[in-house]
Amino acid sequence: ISSLRNYLDDLGFLQVETRVLQPLYGGANARPFTTHHNSLDQKLYLRIADELYLKRLIIGGIDRVYEIAKDFRNEGMDRNHNPEFTMLEFYWAYADYEDNMNLLEDMIRKVAESIDTLNPAWGDLKIDLSKPFQRRPLLELLKGATGEDLTEASDQKMREVCKNNNIDVEANANYGQMLYEMMGNLVEPKLIQPTFITDYPKVISPLAKKHRNGNPHLVERFELFIGGAEFANAFTELNDPIDQRERFEYQARLAESGDDEAHPVDENFLQAVECGMPPTAGVGIGIDRLVMLLTENRSIKDVILFPAM
Repeated sequence: ISSLRNYLDDLGFLQVETRVLQPLYGGANARPFTTHHNSLDQKLYLRIADELYLKRLIIGGIDRVYEIAKDFRNEGMDRNHNPEFTMLEFYWAYADYEDNMNLLEDMIRKVAESIDTLNPAWGDLKIDLSKPFQRRPLLELLKGATGEDLTEASDQKMREVCKNNNIDVEANANYGQMLYEMMGNLVEPKLIQPTFITDYPKVISPLAKKHRNGNPHLVERFELFIGGAEFANAFTELNDPIDQRERFEYQARLAESGDDEAHPVDENFLQAVECGMPPTAGVGIGIDRLVMLLTENRSIKDVILFPAM
């Protein structure tokens, strides 16, 4: 963590702290913990991410900003998930997701070098952090796994593909939920060496900018996978307030149809973006998982002093 902080400080990033108790949660698709402020008589949420507040700081003129934050998600637990966990998020004005991929790869490699752990063990596997990380488009990987181009697939088509690959999904599952199930079952377990999965569908990426290649269904987003687990999620940030409102409203419709992890409409954030947000790249990194990798632990419980279980 000290090495991560020093790396970003040396590049001119400013470390900040943003609010943990939020009037509206956002920045990720997850269920929040809720609480109540007695004096204000107001419902509040423990943050699931600090993304939307850090973007407000970018809008306010701090061009390089980061936070090492404790986040909270009211969902299941396993060897990679704890209900409270540590995230590093940083935002970089006048950069894009390609810049972020380059920076993230260099940062992880330098942190590993600082503790002499370029080839950590991940269970029975050996991870090589010294070689260039692979870069693979998400839908290309899914087509290789299913034989189907899912770019514009209907919910019915997605359900058929899941059934054909023995993947159980809820009867009312939407496109995004089924796509994540396919990824988790067919693609992610094979991503052992560091791999950036790029170019995600727009419908599952409400905060990412449309792809510059002109494909209306794709956005500039990547996730980093190592040892079959996700370590980071990043975008070229969406800075068009009209497009952002449409994405939020689509998420709201998903919530109405039963998706309890959909993103709410955040009017205050939209107002901030309307003031003018520069082109920006952002990334979130799971610190606990990175510590797991570099200390050769396979359970998040082994790197948290007081885990929930």
